[in-house]
Amino acid sequence: MADTSTLRARLFARVHVPEALLKRLGWATSGFMLAQIIRFASNLILTRILAPELFGIMVLLTTLRVGLELFTDIGIAQNVVSSRNATDPRFYNTAWTLQVLRGVILSLVFLLLLPIIGRFYGDPVLHQLLPYVTVFFILTGFTSIGLPLTIKELAMHRTAKVEVAGALSAALSLIVVAWIWPTIWGLMFGSILASATHTVISYATMPGLKHRLMIDTRYAREIVGFGKWVFVASVVFFLATNFDRLILAKYVSFAALGIYGVARSLADVFTQFSVKLGAEVVFPSIAASDLRGHELQRKLAHRRLQFQGLALVAIAGFIALSDFIINTLYDPRYHTAALLVPWVAVSAWLMILSTLNENLMLGLGKPHYSAFGSVAKLVGLMIFLPLGLVRYGIVAAAGATVLAELMRYACLLIGQARERVTFVRQDVLATATMIALAYAIRWVAWQLNMTGAPAELFRLVTYR
Repeated sequence: MADTSTLRARLFARVHVPEALLKRLGWATSGFMLAQIIRFASNLILTRILAPELFGIMVLLTTLRVGLELFTDIGIAQNVVSSRNATDPRFYNTAWTLQVLRGVILSLVFLLLLPIIGRFYGDPVLHQLLPYVTVFFILTGFTSIGLPLTIKELAMHRTAKVEVAGALSAALSLIVVAWIWPTIWGLMFGSILASATHTVISYATMPGLKHRLMIDTRYAREIVGFGKWVFVASVVFFLATNFDRLILAKYVSFAALGIYGVARSLADVFTQFSVKLGAEVVFPSIAASDLRGHELQRKLAHRRLQFQGLALVAIAGFIALSDFIINTLYDPRYHTAALLVPWVAVSAWLMILSTLNENLMLGLGKPHYSAFGSVAKLVGLMIFLPLGLVRYGIVAAAGATVLAELMRYACLLIGQARERVTFVRQDVLATATMIALAYAIRWVAWQLNMTGAPAELFRLVTYR
């Protein structure tokens, strides 16, 4: 067993003794990229096996599940990363016990909500599937508390290995079950098996850690006290990032929602990496640092610019080659997704900028700015999505996410200005460069007959 003194010594060594940041970034990047390649290959295989409407149903079920989890998020993982008491067995066992209890309570709450959800969407197949969503809550609740402890240590080599192993086992589970049972039920039970394997593998992150059900009231109060703003931020963040999916599920076909889900999942590769980078590198590094204000800004600016350079090249290429990518990788049932990719890619770029800024504010101990930013994004979606949906369908939904993300960025910028750590000039120049590069690559690809004309990017074409 790793005792308290060992854990504290390990944490001190990784945070306070100079270590190459590039090494940590290398592990985080390689682990993320391998996991995403596995997930993308799995998704591509599944689109060959399953129809778009099945993906649409799973998009809605996943959104509902994640939504309820975030509606009860008290920041347990964030508490472990930020708390000075995290290495105390009474603290991390209290955190794990609260996590388990939350999973059980969520499953019961979801069962009570089944009639309301079923009546709102009015689909008989969906109504039959909803009870099985409760299994995911239980499995998530029993995930090892070693994951956030490892992130606190900045031990990226361990989290990367577990992430890749989890992605591989989940992909195999999904593909095998869907191949044997190519229906929505195969997709559902394959997803449950994938979630179960992820929970089991999470205990390999810190093998010597012993989990015990217990609650220390002092530490429980600390966790809940820190988590109040995380709770608010999580609730609003969920609504802000999934409002489009929830509304589309009501007003467009499941096939259209499945196509929208394909486009969003491709763009989400970029945003998920920024979330991972922020949560596992930016947030814990700033939380462990004594730098503030302009001194912190100078320290971060160069590394931030390097990351932006890589991200803007990747997203510019993704936008420029959107129709080539979709038409090459997917069968004709999914080709309409090419209309959505440029919009969701720009939204992903803005979300990357916002996520970096959000984790900066978390590291500075200002989680309320995350909540305010998500509120701004939600308000933007509530305004722009219905207006566009009436006329253009899901293409307008993708465009609405761009405007809403701009509102989130502006709100976070206010918080940064108050803390005297702003990167607005850097972000504006990077965004302009990304758009210009996208059109340049598109023109070259068009000349080579690989894609449509540059003018075809960012079209608002009606599709429902």
